[in-house]
Amino acid sequence: MDKRKLPVWALVLADLAAAAICVGLVLLVLYVIPQGTRVEQTEEQAVTQFALPSEGSGVDLGITAASQNDWSHADTLSIAADQEEIQQFLAVKKTRKTLQEYRGDTSEIKIEQVSCTVNGEPLVYYAADIYVSTIQAVQTGFADNMYGKNIRDFVSSMAKENHAILAISGDSYGESDNACVIRNGVLYDSDPGTSDVCVLFRDGVMKTYSASQFDAEAVMEQGAWQAWTFGPALLDGNGGILEAFHSTEYLNKINPRAAIGYVAPGHYKFVVVDGRQEDYSAGVTMNQLAALMQEEGCMTAYNLDGGKSAVMVYDGKQVSQPIGAGRTISDIIYIGEVKQEVQK
Repeated sequence: MDKRKLPVWALVLADLAAAAICVGLVLLVLYVIPQGTRVEQTEEQAVTQFALPSEGSGVDLGITAASQNDWSHADTLSIAADQEEIQQFLAVKKTRKTLQEYRGDTSEIKIEQVSCTVNGEPLVYYAADIYVSTIQAVQTGFADNMYGKNIRDFVSSMAKENHAILAISGDSYGESDNACVIRNGVLYDSDPGTSDVCVLFRDGVMKTYSASQFDAEAVMEQGAWQAWTFGPALLDGNGGILEAFHSTEYLNKINPRAAIGYVAPGHYKFVVVDGRQEDYSAGVTMNQLAALMQEEGCMTAYNLDGGKSAVMVYDGKQVSQPIGAGRTISDIIYIGEVKQEVQK
């Protein structure tokens, strides 16, 4: 008998240790070690110009039939909207306070703090009303200026690096195995999995799509400028609240939120809802967020990454009050001034 032969229990422990090391290495690669590529600038393309309100243009806040969404939930697992909860939220009296106003060459911004009481709980959210004269003013930024997984930074840091006037948290594409990622006109990934997709086009129109409706190549041909994958979509493209949300029971519960809304070409809304903070702000459900975006005058609206991720920053300073001081994420959506060429 070979005395050097290990006992069964030792062999089992060795196998378990080897398996644990393998699992640990996989988790390290997938969730810890940054994996990305440096973002490069692309050639400028012609974009539609919009008139700012201060130019006395009498901005048309209507919507054309061409910009309405052809929405269907036939292929999704949907949660019906709670009409009673929606109506209750709309009936609540809100107090609005202007915090900041900005007027530049290519954008005009007004940020309001809105407070109210919903079902006996306090609620505070921040709504930014945004006009831009060119879609290039609506930018996105990656953490460390790199596209990839496990690359994260705070919203305030990314806003500073990109010289953002106003910034909010994005869709945290880097935390998902499936995401359609179109940023500043560049297609990085085309598979949204089963999630709703929000696309902002170069002509200023914003649309939302269910996963089965979405075709990355088609929207790129139509002039996609940005695309986010989180969701769900909240409105039908004509200002109506969807009859059902492509979501989960957990996501539908009361939470801090971030959302982007579309009023008309060149006119958008950034909204951040604080939450999970007793005696300050509870947060909102998905039904209430949809009602909120409708109340803000949006035709189309889309839920972005929320919870601790939901943050708004203006001029380098944090406007919202995220729970736990926020957390690092993979990307932001921001408004930046665009250099205008002088016509000779």
